[in-house]
Amino acid sequence: MTEPMWGLMAPATVASERRTRTLGVGECIRSFNDLAVPGMGGVWFGKQLLLATLGIAVTERVRAKGKSVHNIETANAVEALACRLALDRNGWQSDSRLRGVTKMRGKNDLAFSAVRKPSFYVTQPMRMATGQALLALGLVESNGRRFNSFICSGPGNEFLEAACAGYNPCHYSKSILDYLVDWSFGNFAVASHNHNLAKALSPLEPLAKEARDILRERLIQGDERGSQIDSRRRATLSWVESVRNAPHQRLTWKKKPVSIDEDHWRDLEAGALFFQVRDTTISILDLLEEHIGSLNQQVLRLVGPLPVIIKSSIMVLRDYAKRFLEKQHPDELANAFCRECTDTEDRRLVACLVARDERVLRLRDHVVLPGPAFRGRSAPKSGGEPSTVEESPINSAGTISWPDGISYRVHNLFLLNKDLCGELSTWLDATSVIAGGE
Repeated sequence: MTEPMWGLMAPATVASERRTRTLGVGECIRSFNDLAVPGMGGVWFGKQLLLATLGIAVTERVRAKGKSVHNIETANAVEALACRLALDRNGWQSDSRLRGVTKMRGKNDLAFSAVRKPSFYVTQPMRMATGQALLALGLVESNGRRFNSFICSGPGNEFLEAACAGYNPCHYSKSILDYLVDWSFGNFAVASHNHNLAKALSPLEPLAKEARDILRERLIQGDERGSQIDSRRRATLSWVESVRNAPHQRLTWKKKPVSIDEDHWRDLEAGALFFQVRDTTISILDLLEEHIGSLNQQVLRLVGPLPVIIKSSIMVLRDYAKRFLEKQHPDELANAFCRECTDTEDRRLVACLVARDERVLRLRDHVVLPGPAFRGRSAPKSGGEPSTVEESPINSAGTISWPDGISYRVHNLFLLNKDLCGELSTWLDATSVIAGGE
């Protein structure tokens, strides 16, 4: 039986595990995020791009020697190895830049044949959030958008060389890249005490300054086509840099940053309102789930009055939806959803929201029933739950007060800029203390 490709999960599996509610507006969410910070996917620190690019480079060289491998398989394995070695070095402490702290505990066989298996590492590696950015920044070339079709570009190879040069050789006379190529052939298992390799790959270690400079230049230049995509990314990079220099300023929708043009600012604000409509909808569905979970029969007939807490949330939802519609944004799918959310009859509005769910809750003849991902009373709060694998918000707030509801990609670009300035670890440590983290 053919082993499933790691990182290409069946939709049913993803939805069941993550309770993802797209509500039929996933395309709108992606569009507004791209209008906010184009071409960046879910990238928020430089090592995500390095590990993905390194995996592609290793694949190219392994293929050149006659072995059949895929970019996804190799890049996932390189990322898993990077996180596994980093966890060894930091005493298995959780960190937002590491994955697999639970999944990889006790797994000591670091041969490629072991690390490449889906069972070794997480089902949603960081690599899955990098594809759009690798293309947009010109680090890879491809005739399509599938990760397996990527090959390293000239700038991509320069980025790898700058990032790894300070750690070469990592094993006798072998470079980081040559060592990983040999590892991918199954010639040996990586030793956890290979310090140069561990530091070069570690998501906890900043990129070398030369690599950070290249990445910043790619953020500014992009794929060199001079499109609006690159222009908006440059403008947002300029904005987050000004926020880095003055983190205590009050940021509101009433004050447009100098670097952002009027059209961009309108898209940012409209997107923020739409995200708030989406998040409030999910919160209402969570409240319904919790209410139904507390009932003996676990069904809710939409014939009587709704619980007060749900009615209050519906009022908030209507307000966000009306404010979005007032922006007269051209996204018709988003407008249609928001028009549904302004329905003045509570039970009809709830019926529309549940009909858009069908994963956690189902609607049958004006009766709300548990769906396949129903959890009931113990359901965790999922407002703002990512609608795609790329949408993985990281808390960048700290002492910064961003405009309400702004795209998570602005937060991510702020953090990436911090990383390129060599300040990310300090910032994450400080915000963890502010948030009451460990």
